[in-house]
Amino acid sequence: MPIHNALPETRAHAMKLVADGKPVAAVRLVRKATGADLLSAKVYVDGLKVEFLAGRVPAEVEARARALVAEGKPREAVKHLVRTAGLGLKDGKQYVDALRDGRLPGAAAAGPLSERVRAFVASGDRRSAVALVSAETGMTPEEADRFVDALD
Repeated sequence: MPIHNALPETRAHAMKLVADGKPVAAVRLVRKATGADLLSAKVYVDGLKVEFLAGRVPAEVEARARALVAEGKPREAVKHLVRTAGLGLKDGKQYVDALRDGRLPGAAAAGPLSERVRAFVASGDRRSAVALVSAETGMTPEEADRFVDALD
């Protein structure tokens, strides 16, 4: 059962524990503060962990990871995150799983889709541009390719 009754103070304290590498203590805190069962508290803390990781991944690194996931290359996405964002292997996998499952918000904060696509094209990575459009809009690869063409 999802946790909806966590007070902002509880959330902030749990987030700090997650940032300090103490997820078990965060789960314990959430259970005590909300009365949630173990599984619900763990799912809640896992969400906080993904949110914390998202704050450590630069927008351009996330965009490339999203594109790799959209291309069906999750292992390469994990390697990319480990290499460029400095995440550990476990954190990189958790981040990619969150991307794949749609548990990370879109990269709207990184700018409009058209600008991010143009940046990929300008760097010579058209394939990632098409994959990004496909992943974020649900277009087929052919439709996404036409979208990228239309931006020129």
